[in-house]
Amino acid sequence: MKNECSIVRDLLPLYAEDMVSADTGEFVKEHLEGCTECKEEYEKMRLSQTPDTVSAQKNGTEGMNGGEESDSRADVMPLVNLQRKLRKQKVKTMMCTGLFLVALFVAAFACLSIPVYFPYEANLFTIKENGDESITITFDERVTEYRCVEDAYSGWEEGTAEGVRYYQIEAWTALWSQWFSKSGAQSVTIQKGVTEEISVYYTSNDGREDVCVYGEPVTSGGVITLPRHVLGYYFVLAVVCVGVLFVVWLFVRHKAKGKAVIETILYYPISYCIAHVIVAGYRPSTYTSGRDFMFILFVSILIYGGVLLARSVYRERKEIKELTGK
Repeated sequence: MKNECSIVRDLLPLYAEDMVSADTGEFVKEHLEGCTECKEEYEKMRLSQTPDTVSAQKNGTEGMNGGEESDSRADVMPLVNLQRKLRKQKVKTMMCTGLFLVALFVAAFACLSIPVYFPYEANLFTIKENGDESITITFDERVTEYRCVEDAYSGWEEGTAEGVRYYQIEAWTALWSQWFSKSGAQSVTIQKGVTEEISVYYTSNDGREDVCVYGEPVTSGGVITLPRHVLGYYFVLAVVCVGVLFVVWLFVRHKAKGKAVIETILYYPISYCIAHVIVAGYRPSTYTSGRDFMFILFVSILIYGGVLLARSVYRERKEIKELTGK
């Protein structure tokens, strides 16, 4: 019985980590049901999360035989640590793969939903005046999405119509809308008011002048809607951050802690640059800056998280290789 207890106690670390065969596990389980001392030892091992604490408790309560058993368990602990590292590596690898897949899906959606604006043409939409002092703009079925925004001009330059409400409309389509959410002809209604006059301009978003399609022109000259360059500024800022952080990295690369911190920070501006290229390409300007920036930000966070997880997996594999010698 004493020899059996000695064997079981040698197997307890592996049994606690579920690293024994089914037959061995059954043998240990039956022994624990009939041996109070071994069962208490097993319960202590389960409650104690650190192997060093378990060894310290046993060295203080056991004699020479206990010391030999602790040595045996110490020999087994590298296998237990290896098993834990393998499990952690598997989980991190799955998370890393999941993040990259989500980033890929979001990037694909961003590319498929890029607006393709329609230039102005007479049959792109119709405007109908209603009896309730309103107008209805009905778009052609080619248009899958539109925007109608209100602005106000109040004589900010000579020749500008005063007290006129100004509306700007734009129409576009996208591959995503054509494939998955096409909903037929769309329309928008604009209330005119009894005493107010309105002017409606169509914006092609291709560098051409906006076209007044209803009411009187609000200015004496042409109106051109220009793209925004804010994404280009953010991209340049990210590139500058990469350059500065790389220089700092060169100075601290021989210090493990400082190197790890700088690398962790450096990965984000790199991720942002990659996300910018994926979502917006190399275009420095855009007519949909808000949409593009949100996509870039979201994709960059996913890429950054994936990169950090990939680095952690790489380190885990390196440690496992050192433990196994392979």
